Amino acid sequence: MWDTAVIVLALLCCNCGTAPTDGTTDAGNIKPEIYSLRVESDIRFRYARTVISSRIANPSNESQEVSFSAVLPETAFISEFLLEVEGKVYKAYVKEKEEAKRDYTEAVNRGDTAAHVALNARDSNRFTVSVNVEPKKKVTFNLTYEELLSRKLGTYKHVINLDPGQIVRDLSVEVRINESADITTLNVPALRTSNEIDADSSTGATNPLVTTEHPTPHSAVVRFVPTADQQRELASDGIKGQLVVEYDVSRTENPTQVLINDGYFVHFFSPDDLKPLRKQVTFVLDVSGSMSGRKIEQLREAMTIILGDLNEGDLFSIILFSAAAEVWDIALNETDMNKKMQHLLLDYGENADNKLTPSVIAMATSDNIEKAKKFVAQLEVYGGTNIYDGLKKALDVAELGRSTWPGRKAADEQRPEPIIIFLTDGQPNTGVSDPDTIVSRVTDSNAGVSSIFSLALGSDADFGFLKKLSLRNTGFARKIYEASDTALQLRDFYRQVSSPLLANVTFKYNEGQVEENSLTTQSFRRLFFGSELVVAGHLLKDDVKGQVSGWSSSGDTSFPISPIIVSLPSPPTTDEGNKTASSMERLWAYLTIQQLLEKDASKDYDRSDKNQTSPEKERALQLALKYSFVTPLTSLVVVKPNETKSVDAEDASESNRKQFFLPSAVSGFGSPGAAGVPLIVGGLAPVPPGAPVAAAASPFFPPSLSEDAVVHTEGGNFMEPAQLANLTDVKWLAGLLNDSSVSLPVGMNGTTEVLQLAAANETNVAHGSCTTPPSEPGYCRHFKHCILDRFTNSLEDYLPYFCRINSFAGVCCPDYLE
Repeated sequence: MWDTAVIVLALLCCNCGTAPTDGTTDAGNIKPEIYSLRVESDIRFRYARTVISSRIANPSNESQEVSFSAVLPETAFISEFLLEVEGKVYKAYVKEKEEAKRDYTEAVNRGDTAAHVALNARDSNRFTVSVNVEPKKKVTFNLTYEELLSRKLGTYKHVINLDPGQIVRDLSVEVRINESADITTLNVPALRTSNEIDADSSTGATNPLVTTEHPTPHSAVVRFVPTADQQRELASDGIKGQLVVEYDVSRTENPTQVLINDGYFVHFFSPDDLKPLRKQVTFVLDVSGSMSGRKIEQLREAMTIILGDLNEGDLFSIILFSAAAEVWDIALNETDMNKKMQHLLLDYGENADNKLTPSVIAMATSDNIEKAKKFVAQLEVYGGTNIYDGLKKALDVAELGRSTWPGRKAADEQRPEPIIIFLTDGQPNTGVSDPDTIVSRVTDSNAGVSSIFSLALGSDADFGFLKKLSLRNTGFARKIYEASDTALQLRDFYRQVSSPLLANVTFKYNEGQVEENSLTTQSFRRLFFGSELVVAGHLLKDDVKGQVSGWSSSGDTSFPISPIIVSLPSPPTTDEGNKTASSMERLWAYLTIQQLLEKDASKDYDRSDKNQTSPEKERALQLALKYSFVTPLTSLVVVKPNETKSVDAEDASESNRKQFFLPSAVSGFGSPGAAGVPLIVGGLAPVPPGAPVAAAASPFFPPSLSEDAVVHTEGGNFMEPAQLANLTDVKWLAGLLNDSSVSLPVGMNGTTEVLQLAAANETNVAHGSCTTPPSEPGYCRHFKHCILDRFTNSLEDYLPYFCRINSFAGVCCPDYLE
């Protein structure tokens, strides 16, 4: 059976800022006109290279600012940015982040102007550039990014978000797909106008404005070229939505495909015809006070759906945690179970009684599932957040399962694969509360037996902690956004890991064929249905053979490796005569960097010490510089060449250029800069989770503002960096204080909530990343540790910076104030 795949074309958002409907700007100028917006994506063997090109004119008789903004997939790396102004092309270049910051500081001290675009490790990816364009002139933006498409639930995903903010006379999207196997499914649904998951998306209508071609069984071309009238029919002020392309390839002849080209190979492995393994899944669910309201309602809804999706023969357990942790026991009646749940209000500490009875592990029979659904339908919230107790209890349940099924004697006696699905919306504040201690203790106790998949619900969860926890325990972490589709997000995540096909998967290549230290990850804890494992490396010979082995429902299983020689055009050479990297080589570099960054994120060392690093981080940096990838370790430096030198295309890395550093544009698609400033690069503003596609989608790059910046911009006016004040300087606080608590209008629909201020001895630590109202990167900190002078006079000035730290009031504190 052939599986479908989704390529959701990712992602574009070009915008000239908001403007009056009469076609003029607030200043009375005629607003800039996007008269060409083109997106071209070339996908070769799941590796996508997407180029966004936007041509914008200033039809006004006065200079005005024009903005370009792109929202990229969180897994994509920017690889090139070109800016054409008045016939000259300015090319950005990639530098190591700290070196770029030094350039920034030196240039500011010289009085020059320029900016560097830095990609921070946080899950963000909005790119914004603003340029002051002279009357009747044009500017062209070209942004290139690259990504390896992941297969999830039988689909490859690549999305293009379109929101030009106006009708565009020349708007086109073209996707070219070339694969090594037959393309089995190709579908383009109707334009998606919401970020949220549609429960009925699988039955959606096809897009009537899209044309598709199949030049060969292995290739396809998708074109979306709406006329101005067709754009108006979709929206009077221009297209707002996501273009989605779905496709998959045949795996019936060979589930393991090895492609070889130009000295590199990539190995795709996805045998979907295997019977799923039995699993023992333990749900660890946060029911602390912060889960009240809509969150607990959607958790009840999601768990009801998820329990119904359990496979026959699976085992399952449900653990709830707040101040303590308790396990649902199928042998208890409802009254006794409710009494047991009252213990969640108590902090047992580390002397908790962890004795468990076998009835806390239930077989996935129809009767047991109905009992479990009845239990989760009555979930309530209780108080604190004892994450360690919840995870420790889950490991105890997994160990109970191991002792019940001690070995694998035959297929019908197979020990179920232990999987822990851990969901929280907050941070540990009861029991063991240090995240690093929790990670170390859980990892030591687990010893790699159970995979822990972490779900961070909402913006208050510490995603860095959850990511590290999962990476250390053969799982991965995902963000779940607070929106009307939260339950569907949880359901879709569960379905990604609900059907393990193989366990302990190992890729083994014959000796002398592959350069060992070039190989990406070769061992994987599990392969799930609808997904794909990928290994890449550098060859010593133009051949690669071996086998993939693992444990399936029928016992030890192996798959022979048979390579496919891919003939691609030779890579072009540079002006210096050097050969550029082939697409296969860039795929290898991309995958290597991604995995090195994950390994670095899972390590323990003092990341505040810039002199301390890891070998993985160092190697990732060198590869990012070599292949010009903008990563968390590198920055994209945009420069303006010396205007006395006239060339058609100018490389910014040449030494005879003069750099002009600009402060960041910090609002949305780039706020107006000071008059006469020729180029502003920055923005990289986050998009609110759950915001409509028109406002952009999903996670994003943080602002490009350097910690070393001398000035910031806000609303077009230059201002000094934020300064800190004292608690006594907050004039409005006295009337709202009650002992150590404060009443603030931060509840649902602006209702008043009573929150605590940090205790006198509360240490200054970061409680999760956030973005300030001026779109600067920051961390949520206790109020007393980040009292900005800009909101000491008025509560209304503070509220945009408000963030919640469980039951405490916090401040989204700019990270340059750390």
